[in-house]
Amino acid sequence: MTEFAPALPHAPIRELFPDVFLVRGSITLGPLVSIARNMIILREGQDLTLVNSVRLSDEGERELEKLGRVKHLVKVGLYHTRDDAYVRHRFQPTYWAPVPKDDKTEKLVDGGAGPLARARVFSFEAAKEGEAALIVEQEAGNLLVTCDSVQNWTDTEGCSLIGGLVTRMMGFIEPAKIGPIWLKNMTHGQPTKMKPDFERLLSLDFRHLIAGHGTLLRDDAKEALRASTERTLR
Repeated sequence: MTEFAPALPHAPIRELFPDVFLVRGSITLGPLVSIARNMIILREGQDLTLVNSVRLSDEGERELEKLGRVKHLVKVGLYHTRDDAYVRHRFQPTYWAPVPKDDKTEKLVDGGAGPLARARVFSFEAAKEGEAALIVEQEAGNLLVTCDSVQNWTDTEGCSLIGGLVTRMMGFIEPAKIGPIWLKNMTHGQPTKMKPDFERLLSLDFRHLIAGHGTLLRDDAKEALRASTERTLR
């Protein structure tokens, strides 16, 4: 029998916009060190697309199934794959990734719709490993969905005491923060290589941000990301 990573503590499913939901989960990095992470749930009709998977408790899965049927699982980033195997086994969704590892994975193509009719895929072309984002069209303004490339920590809810302290000490508590560890790993320590990608991203239409870490950045996402890009990628 296949062994899957167990479910970790998480908050209830919360609706951010019509047909856009968030689960704030957690991930253990070491003894006494855990930090918060997010799964985003996008609904079209009765079909659900999960982005940045988080394994839910039994109660959480029951709440998820009340929203609709899990049809797609999207890995937009290199990381956050801990629970992918379980979600694929449990719900049998179509799996999407920037760089497919097998013939059972659909590729996220830059400018394509991916699994959602109302979304467009953005690819970070300079990243040494596959990394993407989604821009989801909605009446309240388009929503940018990321993994680690852009984060929006406003608090340390869901982190352990030490995890919260580390998060603050590393300077993550900042609007639309370009992930420093992600940036270093993706560019071999040459962050300015990523500047054309962020300039291209900023040319697209979006107003809000929800990332693999942090909270919803409502209304001011593009302005905050522009300022973050100018600070980080000079």
